[in-house]
Amino acid sequence: MLNDRWTERCFAQRVHPLEGEIPQRAGRFGLVLARDEKGVYPVGLFEVCGKAVIYPPQTLNPREEESLLAAAIGLTGMWEEQGVLTLHFAKQRDGSDFALFGAEEELSAEARHLLTMRGLWDGTGASFLSPGTQAAPELLELPVVGVSSGETLYIADDLLHALQELPEDVQNTLTGWYETFLRHDG
Repeated sequence: MLNDRWTERCFAQRVHPLEGEIPQRAGRFGLVLARDEKGVYPVGLFEVCGKAVIYPPQTLNPREEESLLAAAIGLTGMWEEQGVLTLHFAKQRDGSDFALFGAEEELSAEARHLLTMRGLWDGTGASFLSPGTQAAPELLELPVVGVSSGETLYIADDLLHALQELPEDVQNTLTGWYETFLRHDG
């Protein structure tokens, strides 16, 4: 649930805030961004499916990804703080409409996992946001695929091997495209 500040930011950025529960026909996506006095840096995207989180999402098309990223950058630019922010969106599975349903201003598990996958985790936060750091890193496409369940991150060279690393009880919660992909070996 969003607080009033985030709802106001949504209206200012023309982003829909989610009212009520997340519809069953919606996917859950998140973006992790870092902000300092120099600017906003997109760290990465993730998708929640069952009890697993997938980095990066595999079910977004490039236009949907660009729309979510533009909304997230705009919202992060309005954030008064500096540090790492995780924004959570619900998106129609059969359409491009999306709405913000959560904002974590404290470091989330997903943020830690994405920073770890990029080699930018310094044990307490994003290493490039540390005092005295001259420039932010160039955040290129992730070279690996990651999946997590809670605090545990599994990294592999491809999605199938990453999903196979998940405990069986977490694998059994996968639905839709991810379930089909895992059960039919890609």
